[in-house]
Amino acid sequence: MQKTPLYMPENHMEKLYSADNFFVRYVHLNRLDNIVKTMPSQDGMKVLDAGCGEGHLLEKLYNRNKSNRYYGIDLTQEALDMATRRCPDTHFIKADLSKLDFEDNFFDFITCTETLEHVDEYQAVLAEFKRVLKPGGLLVVTFPNEVLWTISRFLLGRRPIRVVDHINFFTPRRMSREVDLQVLKKRGLPFSFPFFMSLGCLVKFKK
Repeated sequence: MQKTPLYMPENHMEKLYSADNFFVRYVHLNRLDNIVKTMPSQDGMKVLDAGCGEGHLLEKLYNRNKSNRYYGIDLTQEALDMATRRCPDTHFIKADLSKLDFEDNFFDFITCTETLEHVDEYQAVLAEFKRVLKPGGLLVVTFPNEVLWTISRFLLGRRPIRVVDHINFFTPRRMSREVDLQVLKKRGLPFSFPFFMSLGCLVKFKK
């Protein structure tokens, strides 16, 4: 059960994706675009966005392939209400990611973007992802480089300088070890630089 309060002001992600500052807007939209590129082209998949927020990623995934069945899970009702309006064909659930109400081997493709750094029981969440992911299915995780992210927020004058509910710090090596599945891809975000030079990282796993 999530114990640390989540820092999620109303319309939080929408403000980032449509920010006046070009760099802020580019970084966040670039992350979504890189995730969308990892989704297989096959039709009829079951796709989960875990920690879906206001539904921006699900909207992009749906626009790429409308034949899939899409699911979104989040703890924040306000975000889910906005996501439902944005993606009316998606099935949304308000739930804790550490206790997914799906049968084993249910999903073909799972995304979890900028979420695990907020989650107390992230190891239980990862275990659930592996349980509900089909053999051969893909899991795509993104997470921030906390050091460069904090420096960037300071230089851009954004507040709080350090996001108060980022309680976990990941590196590509640590994330690979924690997930313990085959790694297909590691990529720095927003550019394909080494992690120490990147604001974040995308890791693609296969079960």
